[in-house]
Amino acid sequence: MRYLADYTPAEWLALTPLAQRLRRARNVLVDRIYARRQAPGQAEVVARIAAEQAPVVAFTVAFNLPDAVDFLADAMVRFLPGTPLVVCDNSTDPAARTAIAALCARRGLIYCPLPPTPYRGARNGSRSHGVALNWIYANLIRPAAPRAFALLDHDLIPLEPTDLAARLAGQPCYGMVREGEGNDAWYLWPGYCVFNFAAVKALPLDFGTDTPLTLDTGGQNWGVLYRHLDLARLQMSSRRRVHLADPETGEMEPFLLADGWIHVGGAGHRGGGAGALERVRQAYEADPEGLIARLRASPERLNP
Repeated sequence: MRYLADYTPAEWLALTPLAQRLRRARNVLVDRIYARRQAPGQAEVVARIAAEQAPVVAFTVAFNLPDAVDFLADAMVRFLPGTPLVVCDNSTDPAARTAIAALCARRGLIYCPLPPTPYRGARNGSRSHGVALNWIYANLIRPAAPRAFALLDHDLIPLEPTDLAARLAGQPCYGMVREGEGNDAWYLWPGYCVFNFAAVKALPLDFGTDTPLTLDTGGQNWGVLYRHLDLARLQMSSRRRVHLADPETGEMEPFLLADGWIHVGGAGHRGGGAGALERVRQAYEADPEGLIARLRASPERLNP
């Protein structure tokens, strides 16, 4: 949240500070109510996570796209074989939930069907994601207490071997930094971040949005954790825009590359996330070991 002294006289006249704090109080209430809901088989899921001996346990929030979870699982078997993947299903489509549960059972992945989200619709996507992450942290991560945990978007695909535990050497967290507009606040994008559990377990982590500071999902952790860290002394993820040729049109399509992970969704592609996912998967299956080199060799910017 913004400090009260940061508001302009015009914002005070418009009661902006009051409106933003009331909205925040509402969000906290919704989070607390939702966090008390139980998921089917929750105790068994916690026990399976606690039994893992891996240095890092990865969690992904699935949402209505079974093919994304399938692709992520494939790539993690190839490039992160020692990192267990916990699939937390936030899908609003019952058919998608059924398909994701089935593929997790087939692959032996830990699967947790989250309670129905209190937020629906495209404009509530960030809030739905944040509430889901807060539920996961309160109900799975904290009681299972893994040595470290990673949060990965369901359409963030690794393209090379990655040691997530090594990213945490000497620091409590690692990931892709995003910054607020017009302020010094920053946060780690919860689609690609890793936390040392011992370093953060005493903190009330909150993966909700902080709209007054223009911080998206995960932004509430600015006040909880990130503002106490010296970003200049931390190692954080690289990021760049890369391009793949659309096989139908030949046009170069942009994607985000965070370290050696390609983010399929939210990269401004045409045809929607499912179509872009299929195009990336085709390129991956044609040359899984060599795709990362092709992407890094592609122009970072086209037609600026």
